[in-house]
Amino acid sequence: MLPKVTVNNLMAMPIDKALLLSASPIFFTSFGFHGSIPSLNHYLQGNVKALRFAILTGSTITLVFYIVWQFSTHGVLSQSHFLDILQQDPTLNGLVNASFQITGSTMLAQAVKIFSALALITSFLGVALGLFECIEDLLKRVFNISGNRMILGILTFLPPLLFAFFYPQGFVLALSYAGQMFAFYAVVLPVALVWKVRQIHPNLPYRVSGGTPVLVLVLILGVAITLIPFITRAGYLPQVVG
Repeated sequence: MLPKVTVNNLMAMPIDKALLLSASPIFFTSFGFHGSIPSLNHYLQGNVKALRFAILTGSTITLVFYIVWQFSTHGVLSQSHFLDILQQDPTLNGLVNASFQITGSTMLAQAVKIFSALALITSFLGVALGLFECIEDLLKRVFNISGNRMILGILTFLPPLLFAFFYPQGFVLALSYAGQMFAFYAVVLPVALVWKVRQIHPNLPYRVSGGTPVLVLVLILGVAITLIPFITRAGYLPQVVG
């Protein structure tokens, strides 16, 4: 798609600049790997250096592909095309059809569809991995039960599978709240945990740089992202569609 990118499309401003704020929880959720960190920590046997490398490298790879994806789609399609997609079919199919109309290539249109499907599948696997570990810890700590991996897999995958089959529109509804929940458990809650741990263990061998100011800044950003959907529903920010 990159040869079809035009500078005019890339330089076009959004129809409402406030959409940058409205969409920030979606951007944030796009990098929602934090639920997999306990699994990574367990796999790497608590090696802080290796864990730090995995997080930074994995985030960078994801960011590069995310930027290329945004660069390609927004560089190929004009603002008017995006508005047409939102009015006619604000789903992946709408984007695929628009890509085909612009590029004239069935292969590129299918590539867009496959890429989007793989993005959804990999995010599903990442969330499932974190949920798998969470359920395992819950059974051990609260109920003192050591479930085998087959039972843990059923408890992890069966409820969302049934939810998707019998209430498919609930996926989009749940996704609209994902940014809020994720901002809380991936930003606000970790800040509180770090704050408490530093009070209890002031001489830990490893500490993230920045001290209290960085914790406060991260907390403010987390609270802001959590509040944005409420502000949007109150009508003070434009609604994100699609």
